[in-house]
Amino acid sequence: MKAQEIFSKVLLMPELNGMSVVVTRAAHQAEELCQLIETAGGRPVQVPVTRIEPAAEASAKLALLRPNLQSINVAIFISPNAATYGLNLLGRADIHLPSRCTVIAVGPGTARVLINGGLKVNAVPQERFDSEGLLELPELQKMASKRVLLFRGLAGRDQIARVLEERGASIVHLPCYERLPTSDIDAAILDAWANDGYDALILTSTSAVDHLQQLLGDKMEALTGSMRWVVSSERIAKHCRANGFDGPLLVAQNASMPALVQALSHQQKLEN
Repeated sequence: MKAQEIFSKVLLMPELNGMSVVVTRAAHQAEELCQLIETAGGRPVQVPVTRIEPAAEASAKLALLRPNLQSINVAIFISPNAATYGLNLLGRADIHLPSRCTVIAVGPGTARVLINGGLKVNAVPQERFDSEGLLELPELQKMASKRVLLFRGLAGRDQIARVLEERGASIVHLPCYERLPTSDIDAAILDAWANDGYDALILTSTSAVDHLQQLLGDKMEALTGSMRWVVSSERIAKHCRANGFDGPLLVAQNASMPALVQALSHQQKLEN
């Protein structure tokens, strides 16, 4: 898989050379990225700006869907969070997806969660691990009269549903988690950030951008203005620009953790 190839390159070519990298992912999801940064010779600084919580109405929504669940043709999990919380929902309700249902994951990280949870994954994008990459899958081209169960977050993008409906599918939404800002940032980290500065900042969702702004407030420009920002998609890059950031901005090849580190490593080479 492409993600595995990139992962191998990062392991073989550690090029961060002591770079300090702020990792904004939720605390329980930051381990892989932090390990990759360390392996590449960098110094990860965990600043979780987002916390992930189960969607309040998810169980009630699933109960309503239960009588018609056997008519589902395709189940799509749009993120590792959707996989984690979706599997938890199904497990608590003792509900199983139909055996003939095609299970699709947005990327290898999501697929890994599903496989570890006992689901067979039928399709995963090979290069772009986002909505656009998912919608290019052959399994999602001829969708007339198909029912799709979409495991997603609250307030997520509607592109997948919209495009699949245009292709003839009937979409059943199951929001199973939500992203919320953390309550604060550790004072010691803020002091170190203000006094010594950090070199780079990684953002993997538009909500992370919003939550970082909420948490830093009027300190945002002073703390982050001169840092390299690394994002996992063009969509997040546009969101950063729309919210006033005009500094160095790197877009990773895809949304995988290795690709984020590879983007920093590549930039390091260009600057040296």
